[in-house]
Amino acid sequence: MTDPANGNPDLLALIMLVEDWLFIDGTIDNTVAIAAVDGPDSAVEQGHSIREAGWAATRAHPRNKDGWGGWPPTDDEITVALPPAAWRFVVQELYRWEQVMADGGAGVGADSGDSEVPETRGFAVARRLVERLGEA
Repeated sequence: MTDPANGNPDLLALIMLVEDWLFIDGTIDNTVAIAAVDGPDSAVEQGHSIREAGWAATRAHPRNKDGWGGWPPTDDEITVALPPAAWRFVVQELYRWEQVMADGGAGVGADSGDSEVPETRGFAVARRLVERLGEA
């Protein structure tokens, strides 16, 4: 689901489960860690701004201390506002890390064409984001 981001036309606010945001946050944390060592500074900056937007959304959540580690409960919804380009970066990184986890994509349900292989978590989150970005 999409919402206007407090009237800021440069941001796209997406509503998702906290557990999906936690997965995104961890994925972007991996991206930042690798980019900080040997990647472009732009990936580090983009990753930090994405994670900071999530932290801000968490602080604003009415149940921000009711879940693990100071997060809202994983089955609650959270609204995170980012520029569309940042959401595309998130999707790109979700796909990238799913490929890494699958050793270059071998045997990954979403890439293998095998309908019997279940979709991975990263691909499922990325697919939902792509659908929402298409609605915006």
